[in-house]
Amino acid sequence: MKKTVQCAWCKKYFQKELSRIKQTERLGQLHTCCRSCASKLTNENRKHPPTTKRALYSRNEKEKYPEKINARYLVRQATKSGRLIPHTECELCGSTNNVQPHHPDYNQPFLLIYLCKQCHAQADMAIDKWINLATNYNL
Repeated sequence: MKKTVQCAWCKKYFQKELSRIKQTERLGQLHTCCRSCASKLTNENRKHPPTTKRALYSRNEKEKYPEKINARYLVRQATKSGRLIPHTECELCGSTNNVQPHHPDYNQPFLLIYLCKQCHAQADMAIDKWINLATNYNL
């Protein structure tokens, strides 16, 4: 069953499935008639100040440490594409629970050491100590 709704960006009226309308409203989103309008609306909303504490913290981090965000992005993309295969156990204690890549130097995005969450917390407190343990994955 379809219902007529108005696009939040171009103000054009269009038909939309009732189940999709409910889903959009449940997620607190606005109705858009096409991907182009959805993209424009999203880009416009990015210009507004964040509304939650978490979003504000995230935006501040991105502005303060762009090299950190870039290094994490590059490793995530290399992992997704299969060029980088992450370790499944901590290189320090051997634990297999919640293993994460650690960047001793964000300016070298593929200089990594894989650590469990507990060892990673220790590594973040004593940065200089970990750089010699990291492996440089030249991708």
